[in-house]
Amino acid sequence: MMKQIVGGVIILSLGSPSHQFKVPHVIRSHGRGALTTKSSSLCADITNNDAGEELTPSDTETKILQLAQSHFVGQALLTLLRVGVMDVLHMTEALTVDEIITKINDTKKASTSTINREALFRSLRLVCTSGVVGETTKEVDGNMESAYFTTDVGMRLQTTADKSMAPFILHWLEDPLWNAWSELPSYVESTDDRNSPPFDRANGMSASEYYLRNAESCSHRNSVARYASTKEISSIIEAMKQSTSLNESALSDKVIVDVGGGYGDFVTALKECIPTIGQCYCLDLADVIADAKETVPVGNKDDDNKPTLVAGNMFDPTTIPLCDVIFTKHVLCDFPDEDVVRALLSFRKALADSKEGKVVIMDAALPNGDDLNGKWNAAVSFDVLLMLSGRRGERSQLEWSNLAKKAGFVLENVLATSAVTVDLAVLSLESP
Repeated sequence: MMKQIVGGVIILSLGSPSHQFKVPHVIRSHGRGALTTKSSSLCADITNNDAGEELTPSDTETKILQLAQSHFVGQALLTLLRVGVMDVLHMTEALTVDEIITKINDTKKASTSTINREALFRSLRLVCTSGVVGETTKEVDGNMESAYFTTDVGMRLQTTADKSMAPFILHWLEDPLWNAWSELPSYVESTDDRNSPPFDRANGMSASEYYLRNAESCSHRNSVARYASTKEISSIIEAMKQSTSLNESALSDKVIVDVGGGYGDFVTALKECIPTIGQCYCLDLADVIADAKETVPVGNKDDDNKPTLVAGNMFDPTTIPLCDVIFTKHVLCDFPDEDVVRALLSFRKALADSKEGKVVIMDAALPNGDDLNGKWNAAVSFDVLLMLSGRRGERSQLEWSNLAKKAGFVLENVLATSAVTVDLAVLSLESP
């Protein structure tokens, strides 16, 4: 990089067209890690070289800069987690960089430090822009130095915290998934190798094989899944209570089948919450049901809340008990459209004797149009994350509406829940 000073302007060159930035009027520094103040921001000092006029970047330019740099903070935060910084920071006591290093070494019982102080300082400063960590000043030996504290958001990223969300950072930003993103362009452009998703291309094996071989990475992934799933059932039931189509009044005496229900956790919780519901069934593949019967004592006559376990296949209507409402959670999202229509047609036959039959699809329902444009949405991000590892994806309300019509249903409503991984797409039988 070459540096020239021309007319009070610093010119930085990397062998490409030069970028000129006006020298800020005042820069006062007390050394690395010390308090630094500037009279104006870098962006506010961008200069128009032709006209010699100062230009403030437009909202569009700022947005593009933020988009292009959005991964910077994530990788810096991953570094702080791995080094152990987040676990030694406090909300009430600010620590200098040297104090942070000392605490990390004490925690690891290290006699000598291997931490790069300069790199840690600069990483901390970057993460401060996210609101996860905060910076203040602290007097040390007569000098003011930068000191750092965690925010309430940062507290949730401590690995020992109750309901810690550190696994989300550790899982999503570690090498296997991070490298998969670099293969997305070739995957999008692929016409004959669509069975090799980005994760496989980046890691030389499927996601299931990789996590089977790498225990630590698998632990992070499982922690993310466990965090999401533990909140789902309670959030689903709460959303049902607030609705008119799935509350206690609507479901009283109705026969319920949970397709792909595993060990029956959902229908058990539903029956406990709405005891007036009629018979409840949990349907899954034969091997799952066999394992459930050995693992969980369900279907007991002594416990009315337990569902009856049924071995079956959602594509075979003869294996699905006749019922009034079919629930299915995180099942249809793993199948292509043609198979989803097949499953819905099978469900329709199981609902044939019900005048008010419904299918409740418990997947994330992605937004469309104005509800999507310009708004961050966790479920949309999750959908692309599923694509990286070759799994099927979530569907939008428009997509569910179109698939429902093909099977003789109408999309009655989509109920949002407090869990970002699941919504309730309610399908009703279409009038003949």
